[in-house]
Amino acid sequence: MARAGRVKWPTGPRTVFFDDVAGSTTLSRAVREGRIRRLAPKIYTADLTSEAAEIVLANPWRILARLCPGAVVVDRSAADGGRIVHGVLFVVADTPRQKFELPGLEIRVRRGGAVEAPVPDSVWPEGLHMSSAARTLLDNLVTSRGRRGRVPRTLSRAELEDWVAGKAIAWGPARLERLCEECHQLAPALGWTGDLADVDQLFDQLGGVEPVRRDAGEMFRAFVSGTPWDERRLELFNTASAALANLPTEVPQHLLASEPVGELPFYEAYFSNYIEGTVFTLDEAREIIESQQPPADRPEDGHDILGTYRCVVDPVGRATTSGDPDELIAYLRTRHQTILAGRPDQGPGEWKTKPNQVGTYQFVAPELVEGTLRKGLVEMDRLPPGIARASYVMLVVSEVHPFTDGNGRVARVMMNAELSAVGEARIVVPNIFRNEYVSALRRVLTTDGDVGGFVTVMAHAWRWTAAMPWADKAATEGQLEATHALLDSTDAQISGVRLTVP
Repeated sequence: MARAGRVKWPTGPRTVFFDDVAGSTTLSRAVREGRIRRLAPKIYTADLTSEAAEIVLANPWRILARLCPGAVVVDRSAADGGRIVHGVLFVVADTPRQKFELPGLEIRVRRGGAVEAPVPDSVWPEGLHMSSAARTLLDNLVTSRGRRGRVPRTLSRAELEDWVAGKAIAWGPARLERLCEECHQLAPALGWTGDLADVDQLFDQLGGVEPVRRDAGEMFRAFVSGTPWDERRLELFNTASAALANLPTEVPQHLLASEPVGELPFYEAYFSNYIEGTVFTLDEAREIIESQQPPADRPEDGHDILGTYRCVVDPVGRATTSGDPDELIAYLRTRHQTILAGRPDQGPGEWKTKPNQVGTYQFVAPELVEGTLRKGLVEMDRLPPGIARASYVMLVVSEVHPFTDGNGRVARVMMNAELSAVGEARIVVPNIFRNEYVSALRRVLTTDGDVGGFVTVMAHAWRWTAAMPWADKAATEGQLEATHALLDSTDAQISGVRLTVP
């Protein structure tokens, strides 16, 4: 028996090793004694708890390099960027084997090797290679069929069109034109037997020179029509939507709206602007609303308060929504136009023309705004009315960030419209809760749509808003003080003070 201090193989979770770490007798004994297990011929692990497939999929490149040294990821797998889809990986390698089957992974092999010129394949981990974009395109122009339900080796024409459209979005016209040129350069060196006229036709269709096929890929058609979308963001939205769909549909009585609204519109506008850094004292904000005039020394900030207030004080307009993505987008633009009416230089109601970001985090690119909004808002109709839709629409608008400025304010107006439409209390985020709100929102957008923490934070703000005595000015002011709502969020965190519910 091998001594614990002289283990010759890795023992960490989801690690693998091969038959060259010890003699066959030692390995066989360790397997019999239950210290390691065999995943496939000549492939072992000391992880005795994880699923075999999980271990294999955590180490695809080490395993591939062992089985097919110098292999190149090609065909459908290259188009997917090396992601293992449906448990299959397509490669070319200098080996007579056509297939390797492991737990959770099937490696399908055809004979070949890496291309060094004129368009070299990319270097990949473990001495492997990844097909160049030109090789990927040429390989996937070859039609293949998946027999007996197996995944086809190459993309369908529609899938390939969408792949090219994705490259066009990511690269821009100059790099895309070079891709077409590289296909022409590479075809002879690759021994490609297809017709290069097919390559030219694909790029001519993408550029609008030739008509698009009736059955062309959805992204391809959207790109040609000028409304492409951000695929990664849609995956995030789908994840968030699936989680929000599980929220309870029965709303407690205390979260239903009560009339009259009284002070609510004023404080909704005041706090929504405070979150974005537009800070006035309550007296200053009250004077702006009552006089309907911004202060002479801060006219743009004053107009922001007025514009937001006009959006949320209208009892009909503030509750208007729709299940039609195009109508929702129209409401979004109209509300933004109202909020930023005092900032004509920011393009009220107009999509942004330059990228925007917070810190290093970049929002959806300008050319993908409308397509991403439309595709994302389709999910709205699949969610139950109320808090699920409200949370979802705010997440979509916040992540797309479709305007140059005013995105947070209009996102919250869109959120509250969904609540008002079904007679539920609106959500106001007071000063003290700003940091919790912003942090929860960022966590959703940076953790692939995990909405759990966000829902918890918003639920607290919802309970607070519903419990406030908005109908009475004096009572409202008293509860703002009692619940610590007006405290600066950072100061409150330092002193350990939290927002309490009346």
